[in-house]
Amino acid sequence: MKKILIIIIFLLLSIKTFAKGSFEFLLNIPLGASFGIFNGIEESMGSEPKIKSEAGFDTGITAQIGYIFVFDNFVFSLLGELGYSYDSFKYSSSYNVSALGGSEEFESYDSMYLHSIQVGIIPKFNFGRFAVGLGGGIKIPISGIYESKNIKTINIFGETIKTETYLKKEYKASDYSSYIMPYFKLIFDYSIFFTEKLAFNLGAYFGYDIGINYKTSNVKRIDSFDIGLQLGLRFVPKL
Repeated sequence: MKKILIIIIFLLLSIKTFAKGSFEFLLNIPLGASFGIFNGIEESMGSEPKIKSEAGFDTGITAQIGYIFVFDNFVFSLLGELGYSYDSFKYSSSYNVSALGGSEEFESYDSMYLHSIQVGIIPKFNFGRFAVGLGGGIKIPISGIYESKNIKTINIFGETIKTETYLKKEYKASDYSSYIMPYFKLIFDYSIFFTEKLAFNLGAYFGYDIGINYKTSNVKRIDSFDIGLQLGLRFVPKL
């Protein structure tokens, strides 16, 4: 009980040290690139598979709502994040099989495009018009597409035979082992104030999305590393 009272007293004293505080709201549109990161085991009938990251495109729209606390020595924001996210997860793999009189080459290109609801928390430290935040949350896929392109090239007795196959499937939550994707991100913002309470927000972000596994293939998962810019409006008293 004494420890609880000490914590409560400490919090009350801390609140009194606020020079001021205010509601904060940001509306952001991120625009960036994603790079697929394969996690798992890639099957091969020949040489060790060569796995490459492939680039995709990410965007969306998010609202960050919370409170900005102004202390004597620093300014801290605690924001909840809610929005829509469009994400790409892409990678490729290849391997060779040696055969009598020739060889076979196999190439595979896997892509997943997801539309998701995004929910998270972003704590930020403000330094004048600059802000740095580190947070995360979950993305809940609501629709999407999975695509796979496979190329088989046979080289035998000086001749080359190439065949291609395609697979395209709509996203179904029941096909996967999880309904959510955790994400983490680091953001850098700069606010250009038009009025005492309205600013144009220009920022950069680095993010990491943890992908989802097929129920029938839990040895494969595509994550993504994201980098890009975000543009938005910030409603907060000028610091």
